[in-house]
Amino acid sequence: MNFVCSNREYLSNILDDIKNNYETGSIVNISYDIIKQQKTYDQIKYIFGGLIKSLRKFFNELGYEYDSIMIKDWLYCACKVFKVEYMPNGLPFITGNTLSEMTKREASKFIQDVIFYIDNSTILKDFILPPDMRYCWTHNVTNEVIAHIKQEKINNFDSYYLRHQSKLTCIKCGAKGGMVYHLKRTDNKDYLTIPLCGNCYNKVNTHGESYLTKDIKAVLNGLSIDDFCLSAYHYWKKHY
Repeated sequence: MNFVCSNREYLSNILDDIKNNYETGSIVNISYDIIKQQKTYDQIKYIFGGLIKSLRKFFNELGYEYDSIMIKDWLYCACKVFKVEYMPNGLPFITGNTLSEMTKREASKFIQDVIFYIDNSTILKDFILPPDMRYCWTHNVTNEVIAHIKQEKINNFDSYYLRHQSKLTCIKCGAKGGMVYHLKRTDNKDYLTIPLCGNCYNKVNTHGESYLTKDIKAVLNGLSIDDFCLSAYHYWKKHY
């Protein structure tokens, strides 16, 4: 399984999981790269590959033997990239561009659609999506995009969004969440929220938001935490 880790706590969780699942006498093959910088398109392809491998392992543990091509085609169809068309003789054929045939913008939107599908699919309700994959869309958020989002009408209170946040994994350590942290601002707005597990929630309340933003720096990808929350709500609202 591939993981993309951007802070020590999440890396520690992954290593602990490997250690806890290790069987005496077995051999574990571990390889890693320390990535200083990646081009957006290359990173998108890397993330898609990681999603496919993670989903394959998830289904294998449930007793289903799906290969990578089957899962890839399933995601293309589920996100309506592949469509079934019919020839004049009535025989079906599939049309659509694969990730390698998409532009950067198309590829970024496709990954957003895949993540939204995973978050809302009943058959994947027990699948844990790592924070670096869930929030990979941040690599495509520019100052112009933020300015455009700020011109839109935004609901200050949205219980559906809070419910959605509570179902996500912790943005800091990748553990199952359940807690929704409101940023400490003058006005209490539901879109200014972050999903956390109970442990990280208590730590942030004890040490402050600077403790949080330092560890999720790679997830924010240069965005302020306020702009990140605003963008996350915007993208959720678009799909919702």
